[in-house]
Amino acid sequence: MHRLTRRHLLGLAAGAAGAAALGLTARPRGTRALVVGGGPAGASHALRLALRDPATSVVLVERDPTRLARAAAPVFGQPTAGPSLATLQAAGVEIVLDEVTGIDWRGQSAALFSGRALAFDRILLAPGTAPLPEAMAGLDAAARHRWPAAWGSPREARRLAATLEALPDAPHVALRLPEKGLAHPEAALTRALDLAQWLARHRPAARFTVLDGGAATALAPRFEAARPRALATAWLVPGTGGRVTAIDAQRGRIETDAGRLAVDAVNFLPPLGAGRIAALAGLTDASHWCPTDAAGCSALQPAAMILGDARAEAPRTLAGALRLSAPV
Repeated sequence: MHRLTRRHLLGLAAGAAGAAALGLTARPRGTRALVVGGGPAGASHALRLALRDPATSVVLVERDPTRLARAAAPVFGQPTAGPSLATLQAAGVEIVLDEVTGIDWRGQSAALFSGRALAFDRILLAPGTAPLPEAMAGLDAAARHRWPAAWGSPREARRLAATLEALPDAPHVALRLPEKGLAHPEAALTRALDLAQWLARHRPAARFTVLDGGAATALAPRFEAARPRALATAWLVPGTGGRVTAIDAQRGRIETDAGRLAVDAVNFLPPLGAGRIAALAGLTDASHWCPTDAAGCSALQPAAMILGDARAEAPRTLAGALRLSAPV
């Protein structure tokens, strides 16, 4: 694994600033391709562009440098993939540690949080996913901290693992799946099985309940077929307690459409949509995802190509995020 130290990050940021002053390109000839998002899809496509067409200046914008470290995923964390920072730099991909806050489609320019702007000839966005606002009594920042999603966040994954380690001998653990906006349904099934298997090994007297708001009901038979037989489990669907209507995370209480549950720990998955920049740039529709054609070009802004699982029709699996269309 390529470790990112503070000295390395400062040097990388300084290099990015210097490149900006020079027009952010070490290869003045050819076009400039701007890739927004350094997750697996964005980084892999940036590398592919740089290797396929050395005359193209490829600039990758990512606000979180740790995403480029490609560390091994913690327990209950999503796996990481894609090229490392060293691989990208060796291929000539320029890294800009900043955040895109808006796109001027007519002027072909991306505004950055730092106040700078990047011109582009082509733009490819890998905005990933982000939690959607959810109106629910008791659901606030404190509740989300106490009951982490641990979905794409190594920090939350570590917090979830620590919460489980601190459980009593016979706890009640719940996995909440939203009514809509469940990204990666297969990964949700994997999460349910991982939690059940962990409890079967470490807290065999536990009870495990999946609160399915309706987005993953078809997964219930598969969970039942694969779950640890010695563990007490239940997969509740709407009408039987699957839909959560209110929570009290501090007291460990969940109100459902069939009554109240007392819980010791909850892995609370929120509804998701395409990442924030996709909405800001006018690339999302009412579904909160980015509609595209078969090649990945945006249906709302044809000048943009959408990469990875922000696409409306993407399978939203790790393999789907890495299934890139050919550069155009």
